[in-house]
Amino acid sequence: MSVLDFIKHLRASRPEAPGADAPQHAPAAGPVVKTRRRLFTKYVALFVAVVCVALVSNGVFDVLFYYQEHKASLIRIQREQAEAAAAKIGQFIKEIESQLGWTTQLPWSAGSIEQRRFDALRLLRQVPAITELAQLDATGKERLRVSRLAMDVVASGADLSNDPKFTEAVARKVYYGPVYFRRESEPYMTLAIAGTRRDAGVSVAEVNLKLIWDVVSQIKVGERGHAYVVDAQGRLIAHPDISLVLRNTDMSKLAQVRAARASASGGAGTGDNPSQTVQEAENIEGRKVLTAYAPVAPLGWLMFVELPAEEAYAPLYAALQRLAFVLLGALGFAVLAGMFLAGRMVGPIQALRIGAARIGSGDLGQRITIKTGDELEALADQFNDMAGQLQESYAGLEQKVEQRTREVEEKSRQLEMASQHKSQFLASMSHELRTPLNAIIGLTEMMVTNAARFGTEKAAEPLRRVQRAGTHLLGLINQVLDLSKIEAGKLELSPESVNLTPLIDEVIGTARQLAEQL
Repeated sequence: MSVLDFIKHLRASRPEAPGADAPQHAPAAGPVVKTRRRLFTKYVALFVAVVCVALVSNGVFDVLFYYQEHKASLIRIQREQAEAAAAKIGQFIKEIESQLGWTTQLPWSAGSIEQRRFDALRLLRQVPAITELAQLDATGKERLRVSRLAMDVVASGADLSNDPKFTEAVARKVYYGPVYFRRESEPYMTLAIAGTRRDAGVSVAEVNLKLIWDVVSQIKVGERGHAYVVDAQGRLIAHPDISLVLRNTDMSKLAQVRAARASASGGAGTGDNPSQTVQEAENIEGRKVLTAYAPVAPLGWLMFVELPAEEAYAPLYAALQRLAFVLLGALGFAVLAGMFLAGRMVGPIQALRIGAARIGSGDLGQRITIKTGDELEALADQFNDMAGQLQESYAGLEQKVEQRTREVEEKSRQLEMASQHKSQFLASMSHELRTPLNAIIGLTEMMVTNAARFGTEKAAEPLRRVQRAGTHLLGLINQVLDLSKIEAGKLELSPESVNLTPLIDEVIGTARQLAEQL
């Protein structure tokens, strides 16, 4: 019996779990494959998760920063456009003020009505936005009215001394009236200028704001963006869609207009910075827009520039799509790279597990070959050293077992020969002893018979004792032969009941002679 057979015999003698009747290699191969699959999936999932988290985090932060920067850039551009347009409108009004101011340089006593009428007509030709000009004296009475839409009126005497256009102009030197719509069509406003001298009176001009539409229409905001102007009450006075202006559209309900008006009036929490107001809101059509505004000084109007949200964020959506494609590509690459790296990591572990399973099953000649240059290779070398040491130990142990087996076989052979010699000796001895003993017993029987025949009973008794002793001795010899059969396993014992009285009498008769001699 070899050492490996002995070890397998010991393993077979231990209790086994259910299903352990399968070959030794089969259960070892199953866990190895299962472990490899679990580690492989774990490594791939971990690598892909790390790569995806890094890419998604980077992409999300990039998109967020890009969104904030892009939004701030659009708002800044729109605000600059709104400020530029507001400056143009303000410049437009200032030019009208400057032209209108020439009519209030001289007092009424210094010139004739005809001269003033001539100056007024020349002003209407130079400033097309002025559709009507009225000149009031120092008491607030109308002295002259020149109009593009009606007949000229001279010395009408209309008292406007309590009209805001006169009182405000006298108090502040300039008066900006509210926007109104003449015949519910075009927007107008009243502009009144007081002279530097009290007796110069006040010049009141009705200004057609339709010319401001050209300024608004020239503002280009993307492809579908636009600009519009509202007055201090939130009514629309300039818009690319003229129909909205002609319908006297109220824009004050829009969140961006409300916030801008509150900011312009110094509302709580708004301040005077246009960048702090609503930047994303809904337009008059209910669509999301990105909006910025600028106040039109000194009229109190508000210039708005709006860009549809889908157009404003189109670059952001494109960036998100590119990011999605990049993430998908990176995910595929991460899966492939994860599978490659996981294979590189799990492969040596699989080889180590398979080699260890084979060594554990008794294949001590198995060697694990791993060339990774790391701890796994060192572990494989340790397994190989252990297997080599076990192989040497098992080889020495097997040699000792074989030597002991040969010694035992030699002893068994010697004992068998001694037993044969003993059997031969006993057979020869019994043969040599039984032949003369049978002769003695037979002669004694004859002598006992003759003594009984000749009446010498006294001599017959010793002869009977001799006969009984010989018979007993023959029985002992036969018992010795039976004992040899018992040792050889060839004799079966049969217990029987024996009467001890004759045996005791015979022993007493045999021993009496010896006792008498002593």
